[in-house]
Amino acid sequence: MNKNQDQELDYRMDSVSENVSENASEKVSENVSDARLSQIFGEALGDEPSKEETLAAWEAFEQKHISSEKEHLQKAEDELSEKKIDKARILTWITASVAVAASLFLFIFRSSQEISQPTEFSMELFSEVTSPKQVEQTLSDGYCVVSTPAATTTLVTLSDGTRVMLNANSMLEYPASFDDAEVREVRLKGEAHFEVTKNPHRPFVVKAGEMQTQVLGTIFDVKAYRKDAPKVTLMEGKVKVSNADTEVEMRPGQTATLQVDKIVVSKASSSASDWLEGDFDMDQVTLAEAMSDIGAWYNKTVVFQSQANMDKLIHFRFSRRASLQEIITALNEMGVAKVRMEKGKIMVL
Repeated sequence: MNKNQDQELDYRMDSVSENVSENASEKVSENVSDARLSQIFGEALGDEPSKEETLAAWEAFEQKHISSEKEHLQKAEDELSEKKIDKARILTWITASVAVAASLFLFIFRSSQEISQPTEFSMELFSEVTSPKQVEQTLSDGYCVVSTPAATTTLVTLSDGTRVMLNANSMLEYPASFDDAEVREVRLKGEAHFEVTKNPHRPFVVKAGEMQTQVLGTIFDVKAYRKDAPKVTLMEGKVKVSNADTEVEMRPGQTATLQVDKIVVSKASSSASDWLEGDFDMDQVTLAEAMSDIGAWYNKTVVFQSQANMDKLIHFRFSRRASLQEIITALNEMGVAKVRMEKGKIMVL
């Protein structure tokens, strides 16, 4: 074998040593010598071959095993590529699953939060009523009906001389004459102040909601707006207040309030008749009571969104001739609660 053939054989052996995988290298040592290789092939051929025979055998070995190894490597690469694809698919699936799980968790968490959270407090103290734009008086079948608009009072004098001051957003129904009546009976929606002419033979009765007040001659105030518990405040004299189940007698300076089916008597508020003077004059009254009075005067629904604020005591004095916005501004400046107009309603936050 010439020098060039020796160099070519050495080059092929070096190439195999670098490229054959571990499976191939376990079969053929990287540092095998020409003699050992010749011996191996000699044993395989039955005699020891020459250099030319060894080179030819090597080419056959290379063709068979290296080509096979290349196929094995290509197959391994293909499998690895498929695994990468599968891995990518798995990662994509895991990512999507995590996203779905996270979304589901957030949905469950938010839903549980919504369920566990208490519903927002909201209580309507005064409800807007239907009232005329100006004082209206009608007469039909011997009965008179007087109605007042918002922020307006009017004085009504009955046939017996009884004087009735009708508050805003109120309606009084009464007979045009009491001449043939055994009982002087009137009906009230809203609020009115009565100065009843004394007549021991003909009791005077005011029916307001589920409660009625009976007197002979006295001065008292009756308040019975819609959604407002009917109440009677006595200034002078003596009255008897009753409903279907209860009857109580009152003394001056007391207020009787219908609570469910029971009439409860308490000390009268100093602001019970402040509207007669044309002012809001509230001294240590609850914010709920004050706002109910304001809502009744301006005929605006009042909604509390904080139960704690309802029982706060305030001192508030302001002219009833002021606009509602001026009243709201004054209340907010007090810092007791936040008051605002929202969709035509007075909201107390």
